[in-house]
Amino acid sequence: MNFCKQVIMLIFVGVMSFAFSACGDQAITETPEETIPKVLANLEQVKSMKSIITTQSDMTTAGSNSSVSTETEVAAIYHPLNMKIESKNTASNNNAVITYVEETDGIATTYMEYAGQWMKQSSEPDIILESLRMYDSKQNAILFLKNATNWQETEKNDTLGIFEGTLPASVLYEVVEDTKSLQVMGMAGLTKEYYEGAKDATIKVTVNKQTNTLVDYTVDLSNTLETLMSNVVNTFSNDAEEAELAKTTVNQYSLVVKYSDINEIKKIEIPKETLDNAVDFEKQIESSVIVETPKGENGEDLAVE
Repeated sequence: MNFCKQVIMLIFVGVMSFAFSACGDQAITETPEETIPKVLANLEQVKSMKSIITTQSDMTTAGSNSSVSTETEVAAIYHPLNMKIESKNTASNNNAVITYVEETDGIATTYMEYAGQWMKQSSEPDIILESLRMYDSKQNAILFLKNATNWQETEKNDTLGIFEGTLPASVLYEVVEDTKSLQVMGMAGLTKEYYEGAKDATIKVTVNKQTNTLVDYTVDLSNTLETLMSNVVNTFSNDAEEAELAKTTVNQYSLVVKYSDINEIKKIEIPKETLDNAVDFEKQIESSVIVETPKGENGEDLAVE
């Protein structure tokens, strides 16, 4: 009797092991159409994160080549809004540019150093965040992933999956302008007609398949930037010869964003020196404006109603 029970138990364990193994295989072989929406849903729930944003450009104009990269480290808490943004540019010998944001009682204040002086400016959190949109790694990733199509998994293992998608030319104007992806190249705020002729762009994302969280993404906007620059030059050049001389070939323009410390940041401290020495930007402008009292024919002051 005991022997029969042992046999039945072994069969039961074997069946359950097979069932759990099958479930594991199914999770690993999940399709991009199942994985990407889960990654998006998790992104939308993110309360805080760190990211490193790297832009790499390589261009040739009139036989002269220029290569520039920027790296920006961002730490962000989204409610209440609290950020630190630190940017470095390889083309500049200056120190890193640092920006802080802190929300108190529903008002967010930005602190930025300008010519050795800390300046501050306050507004509603949504307005501040929109002004810093290029560094909003959460919303920008959401916009890219929502608009990408034709996802394919190009590499995979038990932990990570690498997916490649297409950003159709028809959505580039909205996506690139909203994410401010070309702001460092001075190509933000353009109207839709300048995007005419741009081709589809490619996006690659790395996903932690066990948690369905975004590890990093890379967007290749080389063709988009070259098209915009060409269209701008053609618009403002006096003739075809001048436009040809100013023509720029974009060998590379890529945007890479890497993520870490998701939902782990509790507080971003702003140095006391910054808080104590920051000058109110708007008050500084108001104090620098000189209002002249209107004069009469004989030089007398006239009343201003």
